[in-house]
Amino acid sequence: MPDWGIERLRVKLDSGAKTSAIHVSSSEQIGEHGPEGARLPVLKLIIPLSRVYPDRIAEVIAPVVGYKSVRDTGANAEHRAVVRTRLVCGPINRDIDVTVTDRSGMIFRMILGRQALEGVLIDSSLGYTLKHQARDPK
Repeated sequence: MPDWGIERLRVKLDSGAKTSAIHVSSSEQIGEHGPEGARLPVLKLIIPLSRVYPDRIAEVIAPVVGYKSVRDTGANAEHRAVVRTRLVCGPINRDIDVTVTDRSGMIFRMILGRQALEGVLIDSSLGYTLKHQARDPK
């Protein structure tokens, strides 16, 4: 997620989830954006990048683009803020919508849902097939 300064993050591909979600340890509203009468918050997000190294964090400023009701792994409905960022991962290089939530009990800091994976063929018999690659210096 180059727009957020996140070059490397282990994520879980979740074709059963419609939307993507990212773990934040805290979020704070620092402003608003959008037209008068339809203003949405701008959030400061603290995103832990590793469970093993708690000092590896990204501090991100992200405008909320909407809200979504999502069922968590326990089938509980949760009202979540949705932010947008660019995702670069293997053949994927596109803007995606990501819900903001507490995934502290989960192994992966982020899941990629069907909308982010659209057009990508997934071989579920394989794991960890994409290795970190140096960025193209273009």
